[in-house]
Formats: sequence, structure tokens, C-alpha cells
Amino acid sequence: MTPPAKIEFDTVKYFALLIGRCYQEKMMNHHVLSYSPGRRLLLTAIFLILSLPAGATSSEGLTLAELRSSDPDMRIEALREIMTSSDPRIPEAVLPLLRDEGESIRRLAARAVGSRWGEIPPTLLKKFDKALRRTRSEFGDNDMLARALGLLNRDYSGPTFARSPDSRWVVYERYNLPCVIDTANGTEELVGWAPERQGRFWPLPILAESPDTTPVLWHPKSHMVACNVEFSRQCNAIWIWRPGQPLRIISPENFVAAVRPIDGKLAMNVGVEFKAKQWQGETLLIEVNYITEKKENLTGWTATLRWDAKTDRLTATAKAKTD
Repeated sequence: MTPPAKIEFDTVKYFALLIGRCYQEKMMNHHVLSYSPGRRLLLTAIFLILSLPAGATSSEGLTLAELRSSDPDMRIEALREIMTSSDPRIPEAVLPLLRDEGESIRRLAARAVGSRWGEIPPTLLKKFDKALRRTRSEFGDNDMLARALGLLNRDYSGPTFARSPDSRWVVYERYNLPCVIDTANGTEELVGWAPERQGRFWPLPILAESPDTTPVLWHPKSHMVACNVEFSRQCNAIWIWRPGQPLRIISPENFVAAVRPIDGKLAMNVGVEFKAKQWQGETLLIEVNYITEKKENLTGWTATLRWDAKTDRLTATAKAKTD
């Protein structure tokens, strides 16, 4: 799933051209001044639009031009601006930046290419593959280069991907969200995407990468995957994805009922931490660490949650103080 595209200026120009042609026959036989003031204003606007070069008033067009700026700060800002755009010109436009002197710029350029793997024509795949490999040869490898090469070549064996046991489904990070590829038909689903989130990277969740947490935990036999999704350093959630079913979210807002009674109130400002530990049959075991507050005293707790995929029930099987 790709976020909805912005209306390009060229599209406006196209429709203006169509409108202009509707008046063409009358203009062949009548002087423009014989039209009403409103009609003359419309025709003037159409002619002004048609006289402008393509992309002249397009913010995305200006951003693409800024990719060629001599100022590295402007180049990196332009890259960030186009990250959520679906402009088909982006892959070609960022290709020269794969050899930019700035490491952050090269990483963002590789990210932009990889995220648009499905939009690059087969006839150009070799060109992009060669450019990415040249960057790796000249500047060294990084996770964004590995991600881009894996996506372009449909090779999901690297550490930036998590495959289901039967290899049909692949989870990777896109737009700071888990994205699931169906290798059977080449489609992908951006998990948790909402149109109102477009262009917002905070508080958008990100796939966790802390060393003591498994970011993605596939069921060993079924098409179910648990993703550890962070909202901040103090708060995360477990997102459980299943094809064709609603996203199941286990978060600080809905786990309290499973661990009641709570002595005091949940100290949300301190943080709640979930960890998907393992699958036992159709049940996911989740460890949760949280803190309660009572009369200004803080108490740490740990609990084991069990989520049953068949019944969609969340229960706590163990709860203990940690201090």
C-alpha cells in the first residue's frame, strides 16, 4: 500500500488543456472580448497555466530541483521532503546522490530507491542495481543499501527482512512502519497506515531495534507475525498482523484489564515495555514491564501475558514485583 499521491501541477495543466479545447471552436469564429467577463477570466487563467513550464508551481518539482543543490543541507532536506511522495520521477532523481559525499545523503538516497522497488521498470533494474553496488564498493555497506538491493532483486535473505517460515511473506520497514510483502503476487501492505499520518514521523511508531528485543516474531507454522512497535523510548506496543484480518494491537491502553487489580495507578509517564517472547501453539507469550504509582511511591512490576489467536483473549498468567 502506497500513501495517496499529491495532485501534480502537470495534471492541472492537462485538465486546463482539455477545457481550453472546449472553447477552441468558438474562439476560431469569435473575438475573445465578445465573451462575458467571467468567461474571459477563465480563458485568461487557462492561457496562463498553459504558458508555464511543467512543474513550475509544483512544490515537488521544486524539491526535486533542490536535490541538485550545491548545499548539502538543502540536498538532505529535499530528500526528507520526498520520502512520503509517490512521484514516479524520484528513483531517477536520487540516483546521482548514491555517490554523494555525505553519508546521510547516500543512506537516504538508497532508502528512497528501495522503498520504490515496485515502481522501477524491469528494464531499469540492472541500472539501479549497478549504481547501488558501486556505492557499496566505493563507500562500504550499510543497512539501507542492503535493504534497497534486497528489494530490487527480490532477495530477502538479509538482516533487514524477516520472512515467514514458508517464505511467502516478508516484513521490512517502510515509512517507519512494518510493511508486509506477499511474494506470491508482489503486493505489499503498509501495516497501520492512516492517511492523516502522511508526512508525520512523530509520534509515528518505528520498528524497534534494541538488542534485547526481537522486532519481528513470526509464528513457526501459521501466517501470523508479532511486531514490536515503538512510540517513544518509554512506550511501545505489540502489533499482530494476519493476512486479511484486522490489526491486533496490544498496548498500554488495553493490557490493564488483563493484569488487574493494580495497586495504585499506572505510571504512564515512566513507561510500559512489551516484549513478544514466543509462540506456543496459537498463543503468543508477551512479557510486560510496568510501574504503578501510589501515594508518590513507585513500584515496578513484570507480568506474562497470553494472547490467544483463536479467541482474541488477552490474559495474565503471572505477575510479580520487580523491586
